[in-house]
Amino acid sequence: MDNVLDFFCEKRPWSKYKDLILDYYLEPYLQKVKNLRKPILIIDCFAGPGKFDDDQLGSPLIIAEKLHKLYKSGYQVTALFIEANKELYERLERNTRDLIFPIETRYGNFSEFVNEISNLARDHSVFVYLDPIRPSHLLFDQMSSVYEQLQAGQSVEVLINFMSWGFLRGVWGSASHMMSLGKLKPENPQVLRFNQIAGGTYWQKIAFDDSLSQTERTDRLADGYASQLHSWFRYVLTYPIREKYETSYPKYHLVFGSRSHHAVDLMNRAMVKARREFINAGFIEGFLFPNQPEKEVIKPEEIKKIVIETCREIGKTDWTRLRINATIAHPSLYTDSELNRAIKQAIKDGKLGSNCPGTKIEENALVWPLP
Repeated sequence: MDNVLDFFCEKRPWSKYKDLILDYYLEPYLQKVKNLRKPILIIDCFAGPGKFDDDQLGSPLIIAEKLHKLYKSGYQVTALFIEANKELYERLERNTRDLIFPIETRYGNFSEFVNEISNLARDHSVFVYLDPIRPSHLLFDQMSSVYEQLQAGQSVEVLINFMSWGFLRGVWGSASHMMSLGKLKPENPQVLRFNQIAGGTYWQKIAFDDSLSQTERTDRLADGYASQLHSWFRYVLTYPIREKYETSYPKYHLVFGSRSHHAVDLMNRAMVKARREFINAGFIEGFLFPNQPEKEVIKPEEIKKIVIETCREIGKTDWTRLRINATIAHPSLYTDSELNRAIKQAIKDGKLGSNCPGTKIEENALVWPLP
């Protein structure tokens, strides 16, 4: 948007959808990490005012609501909210000043506080939320010193709003300045800037591949971004956020990184819940008969097919890894419990072998494909 203040006049449907996933994830996440017996820190690097002009909560107050519950139970929690726009920062301070648990606000670009965040990650369980308004506001490597704390065994997770569609629009709008004789000039300042945002050059082929649809380009761009995040995080999930179901391309992608397979289950569960509410509102609620698209109908046989195919791809493995791999290959479609039931059924049906009978879920039990 031309004026960043305009963004907070009214909470748009895609912002509600995105914040719904954040909301659904934080409570089970906090219940997990509290058992690490370390102080918990949640950082919102593009906090905004905390509340929209239509009185709907922004991400800082959603975060605060979850942390407050844990604080009342005696756990050590802190929120750090960062905002670069002076007017929005002043509103943020007003909207958070009555919170009764420890909260820190910072005025300025979040990159000015990365060293502080990195130091805090040495002895805190850290969740970072990065939700820029423009693609250029977030360069891929800016949080690298925070992510590197994972190498020391620290607990760090990140949820990023990767503005895939905005990125591609920016590339196409700058193409005439970045190209010569139909090819990108690798040392062009704008090309280098897009490299910094994306964390690599993979975007260059995707953006100008005319054989791909707009949806395919945005999805592949998000997949490329997720692949780059694997340099720090063992597990990465992506999720497209659309304004409407029928919109041909995503508004942006949420990209989640963690080293914990438990976190994959929890985040995927949050994404599934938000997705099904989105489908329910558009195709089921208020209708005499459900009319959701066929691919949104939950079919146990399809879930079983996914776990069997996944097992064939990875070979003999344990139950947990099979479920996690199936989740990452098909994020936001099925919950961990639905995938577990499908594994059980595939064992009972003789499609998968296992050293447990398939009558109950055993996370460490071995599973393998049968002919």
